[in-house]
Amino acid sequence: MSESVRDLLTRGIAAAKANDKDEARFFLEWVLRNPDSSMDDQAKAWLWLSQIRDAPTEKRECLENVLAIDPQNPLARRGLAILDGKLKPEDVVDPHAAAQPVAPAPAPPSADVKRYVCPKCGGKLSFAADKRALTCNYCGHQLWEYEAIQEGALVREQDFAATLPTAQAHRWQLASARTLACQSCGATITLPPVNIAAACPFCGSAHVITATESRELIRPEGVLPFQFDAKMATQHIRRWLDKQRFRPDDLDKRSAITNLHGVYLPFWTFDLGGEVKWHALVEEGSGNSRNWVPRNGGDIVYANDLLVAGSHSLPKDLIDRLTDFDTSALVPYSTDALADWSAEIYQVTLSDASLVARRRALDESKEHIRDRTLGSENVRDLTFNSLGVIVESFKLVLLPVWVSSYTYKGRRYPLIANGQTGKVAGNVPRSGFQKLMAGLFGGD
Repeated sequence: MSESVRDLLTRGIAAAKANDKDEARFFLEWVLRNPDSSMDDQAKAWLWLSQIRDAPTEKRECLENVLAIDPQNPLARRGLAILDGKLKPEDVVDPHAAAQPVAPAPAPPSADVKRYVCPKCGGKLSFAADKRALTCNYCGHQLWEYEAIQEGALVREQDFAATLPTAQAHRWQLASARTLACQSCGATITLPPVNIAAACPFCGSAHVITATESRELIRPEGVLPFQFDAKMATQHIRRWLDKQRFRPDDLDKRSAITNLHGVYLPFWTFDLGGEVKWHALVEEGSGNSRNWVPRNGGDIVYANDLLVAGSHSLPKDLIDRLTDFDTSALVPYSTDALADWSAEIYQVTLSDASLVARRRALDESKEHIRDRTLGSENVRDLTFNSLGVIVESFKLVLLPVWVSSYTYKGRRYPLIANGQTGKVAGNVPRSGFQKLMAGLFGGD
């Protein structure tokens, strides 16, 4: 930045902060006309001009000019979200303030709890994925309310730029147990931490919390119903155990599958796009004429529904192996879909999950650049710049997971199965030599 442009921009910003609109406009527009102004100078000038414009159309023009230069500029994206009515100025929080968890009510009021009971026989209702209906476990009566509610509805993406500045993006629920009063028999139901659904241990009635902290936390947009029952889940797990290579010979006989239950786990999905730029020194020539020549390039990044787990309940190394969900099968969220199933509230905030998503997209891009773009080159001093990668949208969804474990020689090994595809992830007891062979040749 030249001295004259720096002085013009400094004086324009100072005038804008002092709400001297005429003087601010004079200096900022001069920055835009100055041939020595860099693209960064112009973006800053347009951004501050948007702060002193009164007409919404003029503000929008300024902000769109900023994004044309810097598509990821958070202040410009936030400003457009406010103009579009997606974000209220009063909802914007201080990004430097420490986020606090949401403390759930120890005993949610009965008005915030829905009981699922058959209107014909009083039996327990469960959501059946194959029928897309609430079905009585005793008389078989079906309620089609869920399907009627969802007809024509869409699982919508949410604007990331409009949500990130709000308190919701930085909050999570404090992990504490809660109690419900069964609306059927009056017994006390204890919910495990971060759970919102439970069945009465005495009469079996299914209960789902429908409200409470939803105003302070982000509400799920979609749910992917379970595609098979516990019997089939056990078969998937048994087949997985049978396929394991380099394992103890008596694993089948001495392993006992226990504690099988289905749970809807929270996941964040992200849509990302942009470009990862790279710079390196590449060796060119041969013999005594070899030189290290600087080279630049870019790798296009695109990710649709990149999944990031929102739960800490299961081992991370296992849950990361079960991301092969087909999110195109999501249906709009309704508490009806959770009837007689366990379901968790997220413990990983939107802001933290978005950083994980960006890192994964960057890691994939780095691998592509190293292995394909520069795979045949002799390279040194390779650096990357991910500032051009933008998180466009997100949504919170509940995905089906069967959780179980098996014991072998007194030790417990956790297992989880994808409730849509049947894919299983778990650990196998192996000796040192077996671990070596599994690492070399694959354990499955």
